[in-house]
Amino acid sequence: MKHSRKKSKRQTKQKSVIYRTVLSSKDHPTAEQVYERAKKELRTISLATVYRVLKDLVKEGKIGEIIINKQSRFDYKTAYHHHFVCLYCGKIFDIDIPMCDIAKEFVEGPGHTIETAQHIFYGKCKNCREKEKK
Repeated sequence: MKHSRKKSKRQTKQKSVIYRTVLSSKDHPTAEQVYERAKKELRTISLATVYRVLKDLVKEGKIGEIIINKQSRFDYKTAYHHHFVCLYCGKIFDIDIPMCDIAKEFVEGPGHTIETAQHIFYGKCKNCREKEKK
């Protein structure tokens, strides 16, 4: 019984560290980046644990997941928002614009319910454009 409590407490600590790591990361980190950052606080954490916990946190709706170039990236924001991906430096930016009411009407009008949506814009970010001008 004691072993079970320790195991549960340890998993809770790992989940807490991973969750805090994602919440403090504004750059949409990969699982590997979350792992490297979480290791600074919890040296014994494994990459497999990070993958499992991230999957659980996404299922619980505590963090978001976006897939860029077939790779999962994790987002501290769970509210609906768009993303802009720079094709030159790879940075991902949050774009907060309301969902198009017309699109929502077409989807929900026939009786469907939108639970989540994801729009990703690709291009050249302001920093890369400024570097190009120099």
